[in-house]
Amino acid sequence: MSSRRIHVRAPGVKSGSTIGPLGPFRGRLGIHWVIGAIAAGLVLVLTVTWILFRAPGEPYEEVEAFTIEEVAPGTGAEALPGVFFGRTEDGEPFAVAEPANCPLEVIDGGYLDCAEKRYGLDGVGRKGRRLEVLPVEIHRGVIFVDTSSVR
Repeated sequence: MSSRRIHVRAPGVKSGSTIGPLGPFRGRLGIHWVIGAIAAGLVLVLTVTWILFRAPGEPYEEVEAFTIEEVAPGTGAEALPGVFFGRTEDGEPFAVAEPANCPLEVIDGGYLDCAEKRYGLDGVGRKGRRLEVLPVEIHRGVIFVDTSSVR
């Protein structure tokens, strides 16, 4: 019994033609292939740019009171009602939520609550006490804070 082999050829290749260094078919592609490749690349670049560089959406809220450049490292301020924003000495941004029924006050290098307990700008206090730290996103100098867990 003879076995029959299946042969697959590219379109336009004559049977019995030899395979050259660039493959079996060295014909020219039309201009529509060039335009299509450029269009596909442009769509891909625009999509990736839009995904990577857009402003955060819900549940983030924009802080309109100040920008990241206006908050010096080692200072803090009230960004939104019940939400405080601060930058540590090394410039890392933190947002903390005010505890229920105990307002926070901004002091030098951190926060002070109604029970006179001190917290750092990152929300860490003594003896393992912590304020609720909220996610922060910075987009083109504008501060966005996720307040979904606070309200």
